[in-house]
Amino acid sequence: MSRFILFRGTSLYGSVDRMLDNLAAAFRAEGDEVVVIEAAKPDYLPALQRAVAEGVDGFVGLTGIGLDLREENNLYNTLDVPFASIYLDPLLLYWSQVETPIQRRIIFTTAPDDVEYWGERAAVRHMPHAANPVNLLLQIPWARRKIPVLFSGTAPEDPAQLRAGWSSHGEVVEQRLNDILDAHDKDPLAPLIPLIAEIAHPVARFEEPDTLYPYFVTLDTYLRARARWRTALALMALPTLFIGPGWDRVAAANDGPMRATLVGEQPAAAVIEQIGQAKLVVNSCTPYHGSHERIFQAMAQRAVAFTTETSWLRNLSPEGSAAQFRAGVEDITHRAEALLEPDSVAEAIAEDGYRWLSSTHTWRDRVRSIKVGLMQV
Repeated sequence: MSRFILFRGTSLYGSVDRMLDNLAAAFRAEGDEVVVIEAAKPDYLPALQRAVAEGVDGFVGLTGIGLDLREENNLYNTLDVPFASIYLDPLLLYWSQVETPIQRRIIFTTAPDDVEYWGERAAVRHMPHAANPVNLLLQIPWARRKIPVLFSGTAPEDPAQLRAGWSSHGEVVEQRLNDILDAHDKDPLAPLIPLIAEIAHPVARFEEPDTLYPYFVTLDTYLRARARWRTALALMALPTLFIGPGWDRVAAANDGPMRATLVGEQPAAAVIEQIGQAKLVVNSCTPYHGSHERIFQAMAQRAVAFTTETSWLRNLSPEGSAAQFRAGVEDITHRAEALLEPDSVAEAIAEDGYRWLSSTHTWRDRVRSIKVGLMQV
């Protein structure tokens, strides 16, 4: 049995907290001892010191929580105990954390392109999101599910306004951003960082993440918003349940039929409960993000993961385990309507997704990967 210290911070809607709880439970299910340290509490350091004094075989933190970012006298270099950092977004958004010189650290990212980019500069491994499959006996049968389509998350800003704001950076930068976007749209499954380095060179240099960051974060913000905006607009015409803040501004931009219901912000546990009542669960992200928690949360309850495509899903998910689409390229409304027909393949997709999740993408699968990674650093 090994002993691991996990760090809890603060998270929007409690989603990262829920992931941490699942990780802790999975470590325990594997026979390990777990101590959860509340990194946002005033007694954080004394609590950490007490836990370390009792012995520790590894640290685990999500999205930078628990890290010591000092270059000199870094706590984890002094302790000489391995640290696993787990990031749920592309690592370039956290480039300064990645470059913090913690000698025995393994970094896990949900964005597969990160592995090649960071190369030998950091020990980076790809690790998708996860979920625990709900027992079939506890699931609501397909025919009795009351929510045809569920879309949960924070509504995006209007992508047209975001793009218009690029002019504030000056004409040269605005043109570079537009050129990168055009190149990305021609091949959306290709990695974004090489395009930035090619088009914005020499200002943006491939080997220097700090020079890539301003372009990446600007484009990433826009691309996320555009995918979510286009997807949401297409689903306003269907009986879609929108959960989360801000969806009224997207609804206000809808000039077509309106059959959707907007219910506002809800805690993560309530969202999970409603996923179990849904047939199609919507996810939108960029093609380079790899995975998203909503995809596996849908599969865990035998709902269809109705998601924007990603390069990772296209390459590695079994055929028929998810319904992938390109927002703004194909008729999302028609795709969803077809899946809601009584004789559609939706239930078969949900079954295949459930099997794939159960075989490969549980939290215990992730814990095993983390433990292997910790032993390698």
